Amino acid sequence: MELTLSVVLAAMVFFSLLITCAVILGRGPSDVVLLFVLVFCLFYGFRPLIFVLGLDGPHPTDLFFLGTLPSLLTRTLLGLSLFLAMAMLGIAAVTRSGARGWAPFFAEKETDLRRALAVTFVLTAVGALVSAYLMARYGGVGGVIVAGKYDKALAGLYWLRSVSAVGAVLAVTTFIDLRRQGCTSRTLTYLPLVCAFANAFFVFMWGSRGVLVVVAATLVLGVQRHRRHQRRVRRERVLVRLLVACALVIVAASGMRMVRDTLSHGEVQANYAASSAWRQASVGTNSIYFDAAMLSFRDWPSTQRFRGGEDFYEGILGAVPRMIWPGKPTGIPPGKWFRQVYEPRKLNGWPMGAGALWYLNFGWLGLPLGGLISGLVIGMVAAAQRRRPRSGFNTGVAVIAAVFVFPLGWDNQVPMKFIIWLGPMWLLARYLAPRGGGPRRRLRSLPDADVTKSWDARPMSRT
Repeated sequence: MELTLSVVLAAMVFFSLLITCAVILGRGPSDVVLLFVLVFCLFYGFRPLIFVLGLDGPHPTDLFFLGTLPSLLTRTLLGLSLFLAMAMLGIAAVTRSGARGWAPFFAEKETDLRRALAVTFVLTAVGALVSAYLMARYGGVGGVIVAGKYDKALAGLYWLRSVSAVGAVLAVTTFIDLRRQGCTSRTLTYLPLVCAFANAFFVFMWGSRGVLVVVAATLVLGVQRHRRHQRRVRRERVLVRLLVACALVIVAASGMRMVRDTLSHGEVQANYAASSAWRQASVGTNSIYFDAAMLSFRDWPSTQRFRGGEDFYEGILGAVPRMIWPGKPTGIPPGKWFRQVYEPRKLNGWPMGAGALWYLNFGWLGLPLGGLISGLVIGMVAAAQRRRPRSGFNTGVAVIAAVFVFPLGWDNQVPMKFIIWLGPMWLLARYLAPRGGGPRRRLRSLPDADVTKSWDARPMSRT
């Protein structure tokens, strides 16, 4: 691809906005705003950077024309920059106004670790029983992956997967809190970590790699040594943690993609195996959102009609459980119908992200509107998070919110993902709240912990 001045300028604007948002609006390695920037950079920033450096081209290659790539790349970068700029405006409007925000799924106090351990063991046991049954029925791990990922034979049973998914997050956050508060029992401290990876593997059997990545990222961002007096957070340490988390996500996601293919098909899929390392990293991490966004900006409205909000309407309907509404119409996820525009026989969709989805539904006016709504929501969550303790539980909730619920902003899947992910964490935050006697009575093996430190009490040091 020819590198033109317009491409360079558009890329500079896009990445400057990302850096500005992280430096000015972010707080600490597990802050929701900083995690939003990190995910946005991975899903919308990784691919254009590779294009500009000449390391790879758009995917799938046969859907793009080499001569039009510079102008299309410029158009897409500017469109997503508009979305991001308005999201930053929304975040700043909430976090800089002194608003308290709204995010009841964050724990207001340090969690009761006895209860956290008990719930962790129960969820792990349930997940193990479900996984054992599925392996017996479908003939092993590979058979379960095929049934859940490709044949969709487990449709309607995905709530069982949620048991292990929530168990994995709770287990890793319990490990973080036990270690952070100086638990004297090494066995008791590391047993939840074993449960975390066991639950993540149970979810992986359904064909989903995301939970294992979230567990690893939560470890990197949340683990800290027990100290009587908390230190100020240095920007250098924050940067190191974020870089390690990014590298871990790319390596883990790509590796699990190959493991999943091997277990389900006996070998890595030919197209993936024949790709370059950069293409494998992109597909393995699902960071081809930008490629789908390029098709959106090219073909809408020149050859396709804008959706007019249909995807968001179906997203609201999708949040209603079928047991409450038996006659609920079956919606088609945006990624699925979008891919079938180009490859009608494919069942798995192409992820496109919030920015492209707002454009597909409302055109260029949808970009500032969707960006502002996304920023206001993320700002409300961040403002509330910064008034809560920096606990392992709250770190896990922040990672869930940033990775699963609104990874690139507000899209049509947010209502359903809120119910699936943040609903259980909300209930856990209430159940795990300390009762009578305060933090000193939670575990006798734990020393007194400073549970009053909030985000605003420990801003990042600039030195």
